[in-house]
Amino acid sequence: MKLLKFSLAPIVCISIVSCGGGGVGADNQIRDYSAIFTPLPTVSIYPNSNPYNKAREQLGELLFWDPLLSGDKNTSCASCHHPDFGWADGRAFSIGSDGIGLGPARYGQEVTPIHSPTIMNVAFTGVGNTDLTDDFISGGYFWDLRASTLEEQAVGPIKNPVEMLGYNIDEQDIMAEIVARLQAVPEYVELFEQAFTTSDAINSQNIAKALASFERKIITPNTRFDDFMAGNQAAFNQQEIIGLNKFIDGGCARCHSGPMLSDNEIHLGEAIIDDVVVRTPSLRNISATAPYMHDGSSARLIDAIAAYENRGDIEVDIDDDDFNDIQVFLRTLDSNNVYQGKPGIVPSGLTVGGDID
Repeated sequence: MKLLKFSLAPIVCISIVSCGGGGVGADNQIRDYSAIFTPLPTVSIYPNSNPYNKAREQLGELLFWDPLLSGDKNTSCASCHHPDFGWADGRAFSIGSDGIGLGPARYGQEVTPIHSPTIMNVAFTGVGNTDLTDDFISGGYFWDLRASTLEEQAVGPIKNPVEMLGYNIDEQDIMAEIVARLQAVPEYVELFEQAFTTSDAINSQNIAKALASFERKIITPNTRFDDFMAGNQAAFNQQEIIGLNKFIDGGCARCHSGPMLSDNEIHLGEAIIDDVVVRTPSLRNISATAPYMHDGSSARLIDAIAAYENRGDIEVDIDDDDFNDIQVFLRTLDSNNVYQGKPGIVPSGLTVGGDID
């Protein structure tokens, strides 16, 4: 059975939420929300092209933290996607291939042109609001949706000079270089053979599959939002119900709907910020991923919500009286049970995570 995506009338949606205008009433009545939202699945969905196995996930976690995958062996995926910062980095713009330090304290000259999103729940990117089935394939990825699959996305930063590549190896040569590096580490040779049940298993495709397998592990189901949407009306207090209803009535749910509170689409229109149009991001675990917007321009969640008041270029309707209620509702999407693991060592023997300490 193929997944059918839930769709709403297209409007312009930029970065975090799409809200602003004359305000909506304080309705505290519980409604039937099932046409707009559904709970997040409690287990990850893996594509048939990259089925789950434990060895592949464990290999992917080591690769995620190993700076061996960067051009200068100093940067890892975890440099910009660290569990201490909601699997992002807490910065408006990330510092990549020459960076030293972690999170807001990281410094360097190679600065990304756009905010690094969290990797939490990437297993469900693009999921719709109706039947969830085993043949669901997540995507697209990056702010501009240029990667169709998580496997394709996983190697993108490795090939980017600002992010992980640096300037001492050409983009077209880096994957062959990384394959050679991994083949020179006996433990990686064994781990790849276990993960892919074949000899000579180290190649760029399997590197991508292992990284994606690990990233699909990091999910945050069973929040109070999920509990409420599953039928437990006691999961929300009065203000949270009011905030939820304002979120819907103000127009936010036109783009922020479904299990991820995102349609994962780019809505073309007048609301182009600095000539950048971006996909609708998920609002899950929103408290852990400040700053907000694709450019990190809102330090606080309530600032990001307020940024849409009286925008004129966005079809919405909230005002000052609504901001805090909507913020209170959005925090019901937070999870207290997010995976926080970090390996003690990586097979290359390099510093775990790269130059992040």
